[in-house]
Amino acid sequence: MEAPQEKKPVFFPDEGYWTAEADGLHLIGSRCTKCRQNFFPPREVCPKCFPEGFEHRMEESKLSSRGKLYTYSIVQVAPKRFLPPYALGYIDFPEGVRVLGQLTTSDPAKIKIGITVQTELGRIAIDEQGNEVMSYKFRPL
Repeated sequence: MEAPQEKKPVFFPDEGYWTAEADGLHLIGSRCTKCRQNFFPPREVCPKCFPEGFEHRMEESKLSSRGKLYTYSIVQVAPKRFLPPYALGYIDFPEGVRVLGQLTTSDPAKIKIGITVQTELGRIAIDEQGNEVMSYKFRPL
């Protein structure tokens, strides 16, 4: 008789896209060394400076652990392996980046446009083998 496989969390995107620090989870993006524009997810080239040539470079950029909720929606019908209902929102970070991600609550009474949210790690879905898919999420404060 075969022993059941141990379920392990799966990270998406991989763990290189964030770092846990004392003040919370920070997303890791990139910044253009010429125009100083930040991006998430990280990019290899700056879309703003690319037409001017390759003499600039992209460097790693750590985003703040908190941002402001720009807008959101409550998802009632979701893709396979996602567990609705859940809230999906755009978060504006002080570094000028807007990131899409799940919120940790689906209770619309707790969500207001403009509230501060904290970046954290949590389950966003279940994969084909029944493992939890973990990623960054945003918790309303």
